Amino acid sequence: MKYTVKKFISLVVSLLFTSILTFAAFQVIPGDSALSALGIDATEEQLEEYREEMGLNKSLPVRYLNWLKNALRGDFGYSSQYRMQIKVSALIGDRLIVTAWLAVLSFLLIVAVSIPLGILSALKKNYILDSLITLVNQVFMSVPSFFLGMMITLVFGIILKWFTPGSYVNPWENFRLFLRFMIFPAAAVAIPRIAMVVKFLRSSLLREMELDYARTAKSKGMSNIRVLFRHVLKNALIPVITFLAMILADILAGAILVEQVFNLPGLGRLLVSSIANRDYAVVQAIILYSASVVIIINFFVDLIYQWIDPRVRTG
Repeated sequence: MKYTVKKFISLVVSLLFTSILTFAAFQVIPGDSALSALGIDATEEQLEEYREEMGLNKSLPVRYLNWLKNALRGDFGYSSQYRMQIKVSALIGDRLIVTAWLAVLSFLLIVAVSIPLGILSALKKNYILDSLITLVNQVFMSVPSFFLGMMITLVFGIILKWFTPGSYVNPWENFRLFLRFMIFPAAAVAIPRIAMVVKFLRSSLLREMELDYARTAKSKGMSNIRVLFRHVLKNALIPVITFLAMILADILAGAILVEQVFNLPGLGRLLVSSIANRDYAVVQAIILYSASVVIIINFFVDLIYQWIDPRVRTG
């Protein structure tokens, strides 16, 4: 319980510090927020009225507290690239669904494929297999997700016609077609990371299998498979969980290039368009979201750590 409370306090402090940095970073950017929102044709009276309405004429600490209070309610103001007609939260909410589905599908693919392959490659040790695994891992790890997405589009979209490139389907319109389309960008995101996890898990398992406790178990007549599943796997998974958490956080923060390749209306594309249009309210909200995702996932990883290995609590 003490360990959990300590980590929760660390979570809150980290989120607060992140919010301060995010807010402060956009206050030092040159330019007039009122002028960016209303345009160069706005009169001085309109600009002053906007500053008064948005609280831009108040002190920096007061503006931060007001911004934080609104952010905790999910209110990040209005988007300037849509003429202040659409709320930032509405823009992000629509696209977060797409990014979340992409993250979930790709993460499930990563776990479902990499864990069994990593275990199998650690059990079946021979020179040819080791060389083949190393070669395949190096090839897939070196291929960027966006290039893999282009190859998947070419092979499965244009040649085999398993899907129509760029024909994203809203999940509320046809969920089956939505999943059928999303599995291809999810594969583009997952394949390089599957190679990374397989290599990482295999190295972790082989390292644990050489430790004294595993050797002792084998000397008592236990097979390699029983030693691995009964003693080694739990310890070997601890660093792998950290790696998987980093991967999940990375995908949830937005696979920008993959979303561009497959024309997905996710957070990545929204961030690119918002930066191009100097829509700082949207950029600020996405950056805060991305940083918060990383911090929160790390918090849950710490909790999983103490469940897998209670010795972590004393660290």
